[in-house]
Amino acid sequence: MTPRETALAFEAAAWRYDRERQRAAWLAWHIAALGRAKRLPSLRRLMRMPAAKKLSGDEAAKRGHDHAEIVKRMAAKRQQQGRKQSGD
Repeated sequence: MTPRETALAFEAAAWRYDRERQRAAWLAWHIAALGRAKRLPSLRRLMRMPAAKKLSGDEAAKRGHDHAEIVKRMAAKRQQQGRKQSGD
């Protein structure tokens, strides 16, 4: 592993640890709050997902272009890997 890859791995591990700590704090808070509640909210209300934000025309076009580029690169890489395997 290169030093840069090592640094990225440490950064990712720190990010995962922070996210897990935030989730644990969220869970603890909600367990305590629901334990004090006289009436529990419905499960549907608790599990509600926020609505997706509407993208502007420019942002939607940019994301579509970015997605197409990613797909193109993935296809090229897959072809390249297929050539390497067939050449072995």
